[in-house]
Amino acid sequence: MRKGAFGIAFAYLLISLLWIMFSDRLLFYFEGILSPHQYLWLSLGKGCLFVMVTAIALYVLIRSEERRLKQSEKQYRSMYESNPNPMWIYEPGTLRFISVNDAAIAVYGYSAEEFRQRTILDIRPLEDRENVIASSDRVDSKLNDSGTWRHIKKDGQLIYVNITSHKIWFNKKPHIMVMARDMTERVAFEQALEKVNQELLEEKHKLSETQLLSRVAGWEFYPRENKLIWSDEVYRIAGLKRDGREAFDIYVHHIFPEDRPLMINALHELISTGKQLDVTHRITALDGTTRYIRQLARVESTGEQELKIAGSLQDITELKQLEMERNRYQYSFEHTLNSITDCFFELDRQMKITRINDIFREMVKTDRSQIIGASIFEFFPKAENKFYHVYHKALEERVIVRHEDYSVILQRWLRMAAYPTDEGVAVYFADITEDRLKDERLKEAVERYELVAQATRDVVYDLNIVENKLIYNTSLTHLVQISLDEISYELEWWRSLIHPDDMEEVVSSQERISRAGLTNWECEYRLNCGKGEYKYVMDQGYFIYNEQKQPIRLIGAVRDIDALKRSTQENKRLAGIIKQVNNMVLITDDLRRVQWVNNAFVELTGYAMEEVVNKMPGDFLTDPDDPVIQTLLRKQQAREAFGIDTIIYTKNRIPVWVSAQLTPAYDEDNAFQGYIIVCQDITYRKEKEEEVNRQNRLLREVAWISSHEIRRPVATMLGLVNLLDMTEDENERREIFSKLRECAREMDSMVHEIHRRIEAEKVMQIARDL
Repeated sequence: MRKGAFGIAFAYLLISLLWIMFSDRLLFYFEGILSPHQYLWLSLGKGCLFVMVTAIALYVLIRSEERRLKQSEKQYRSMYESNPNPMWIYEPGTLRFISVNDAAIAVYGYSAEEFRQRTILDIRPLEDRENVIASSDRVDSKLNDSGTWRHIKKDGQLIYVNITSHKIWFNKKPHIMVMARDMTERVAFEQALEKVNQELLEEKHKLSETQLLSRVAGWEFYPRENKLIWSDEVYRIAGLKRDGREAFDIYVHHIFPEDRPLMINALHELISTGKQLDVTHRITALDGTTRYIRQLARVESTGEQELKIAGSLQDITELKQLEMERNRYQYSFEHTLNSITDCFFELDRQMKITRINDIFREMVKTDRSQIIGASIFEFFPKAENKFYHVYHKALEERVIVRHEDYSVILQRWLRMAAYPTDEGVAVYFADITEDRLKDERLKEAVERYELVAQATRDVVYDLNIVENKLIYNTSLTHLVQISLDEISYELEWWRSLIHPDDMEEVVSSQERISRAGLTNWECEYRLNCGKGEYKYVMDQGYFIYNEQKQPIRLIGAVRDIDALKRSTQENKRLAGIIKQVNNMVLITDDLRRVQWVNNAFVELTGYAMEEVVNKMPGDFLTDPDDPVIQTLLRKQQAREAFGIDTIIYTKNRIPVWVSAQLTPAYDEDNAFQGYIIVCQDITYRKEKEEEVNRQNRLLREVAWISSHEIRRPVATMLGLVNLLDMTEDENERREIFSKLRECAREMDSMVHEIHRRIEAEKVMQIARDL
C-alpha cells in the first residue's frame, strides 16, 4: 500500500510538472498571435485538458492499485483458509461466528454452517464464559495473547488451546480474528510433570518420617570453615536446638567430656588420612537424659576441591541399653554357675532335697532345717510343677537337661538346668522374667526395623563374595516384579537383571573399590524390573575385608530412583530448549530481581548473566523517567499477567523496541515466586511503522499544497485573465500580464518546494537504510 500511494503521488507530480513546464511555454508562444478572447479560451482548454489527463492517469493508477490490493487480499484469504491452526472471525457485540477456516472445521467437528449458527461461548465450558466475555472486551488492534483456554469439540471432547487475537475490518465492520493452537499435549505433559514432582515431594516426606522412625539423620562438615550443616532430623533425634551458635560448637558442647577426645581425634584422623569415622559416644540432651549416638562419616571431596565430609548419626540409646542389660544378665548367669549364686537345690533318687543355697531358702521362706530331707513336691506340687520332667529325665537318662518355662507357682519365667550326680540330680534355675521382657522389647525393635525397611522399599542385601551368594530382604519383590519362587540367590542371577550397557561400569567400579581397599561403594544403573521394563536404581554398598585385606562380603541397599532420574533428565532437556529460543527470557524472584536469563538475552543486550543477577530489570534496561515503568510496577505489584511494548537499552545504550509478556510464577503451595518475562525484538516493525507514518505525512502535505496552495495562484490567474478580456487599456493589460507572471513564478516555486521535500525524504530514507 505504501508503494502504491507513493507511485500515484509521484505520477501525479510528474504529469503536473511536465504539463506546467510545456503548456505554459506553448501558451506564451501564442500570446502575440491570438486575440485575448482566443487566448483565454486556449488557457481554459489547457486547464481542462490538464484535469482530464490527470484524472485519467489517477484512474488508471488507482485501478491498478485496487487490482493489486485485491490480489493481496486473495492471498491473505488463502493463508487464512489454508492455515493448519484453527482460525475464525467473530462479531464483537454478539460473539457470533462470521467465518471459520478449514482447520477449525476439521478440529472442532462443526460444519461451516453450524459454526455460523453459534457464538464463541458455545465451544467453551460454562464456568469459563464470563472470563471469555471479559477477555473479548480487552482485545484491541494489536496482537493479543490471551493465554491457554479450554475448548469443547462437537463430540464433547475437552481440549486446551492457546488463543491469539486482534481486531480487523471485515465486510466494512470491526470484527475480531482469532487463531487457536492446540496445547492439549503440552498441558497433559505439564500436569504429568506436576504429578511426578508431587510424588517426589511425598517421597521426601516419607524419607524424613523413616529417618525419624529409624532415628537416623545426615550431616555435612566443612573443616576449612569449621562449618557443620545438620538436617532438621538431627536436632530432633539428638534432642538439641538452635541457639545462635555454630552447629559444630553446639554438638561438641553436648558430648560427654570423657567421650569428647575420642570423637575429635577420629574426626582429625578422617581429615588427615581419609579413614572412615565410626564412633559411638554419649551426649546430654536438653531434657537432661543421656543418649548414645553412633557417628559414621567419610570424605566426599578432596584434592583441589573444598574438603567436605558427609556423615550420619543414629540414636542407638535403646539398643545400647538392651545390650548393657543383656551383658549384665549374662554375666550374672555365668557368675551364678561358677559361684552357685543362682537358686540351687540337689535331689536324691527319691526326689528329696539334700542340699540348697540361701537364695532357694529365701525363695521358699522356710528354715534350712525344715527344707533338708523334705520332698521337692512339698514346695512345688507335682501337679503344678512344669519342671518335673526336667528332673526326671536328668535322673533317669543321666544327661544334662535344660529348660525354660513359666512357673505357675512362683509366677516367674525360669531358666533351669539339671545335671545328673552320683546321688541324684543337681538343679540350677534363674529368674529370667526380665530377660523375657527385654527379649520382647528387642523383638519389637527388630519388627520396627522390618517395618521401616518395608516403608522405604529399599532392597537390603548381603553378598558373600567368596561363595557368590546373595541374601535379600522382602522389599526385592516390590522393586523386581517377580514372585518369590522365581528369585535366585546367586550373584549371576542378580547381574543378569542389570542393563547390558551398564554392566561393565557396575563390575569395574566394584573392582576399583575392592582393589583400593576402600569400604564404601555406590553406583547408578538400570535394572530389569520385569516385563522388559528398566528402572534407574542407586546401589550403595559397604565392603568387609578379612585379615589378608581381601573382600569377603558386600552389604548394601538398592533404591528405586527412576522417577527422580527421569524427572531430572526431562528438566535438563527443557532448560536446554529455553536457553536456545530466539526470544529473550528473564526469570525474577518475588522482589523483581533477576535470577536467570537465557542466551538470547545475553546476545541482544550484551549483559552477561553474572552482571544482572539480583538486579532489577528497570535499573539497567530502561530509562528511569519512562512513564511505562510505573505501569509495569503497578501490574507487577498486582501480580497480573500482561504484555507491553516498550524500549529497552543494551549495554552500549542502544535502544531496542521489544514486545514483553510477563507471567507470574507460583510454587506447588500457590506461593508467588516471581515473574517469567519473555521479550521479542520488534525494532524492525516499529521502524517500518514510523517510515509509513512519515510517508503518509509527506503525502498529506503534497496533497494540501496541490489542493490549496496551488489553487490560490490558479484562481488569481483565472481572475486576471477575465480582467484582461474585459479591459482594452494597454497599461492595464501590461500590469495584468505582470501579475500573471508573478502567479506563474509562485506556482513554479510551489512545484519546486514539493520536489525539494520529496528529494529530502529520499535522502533521509537512504541515510536510515545505511
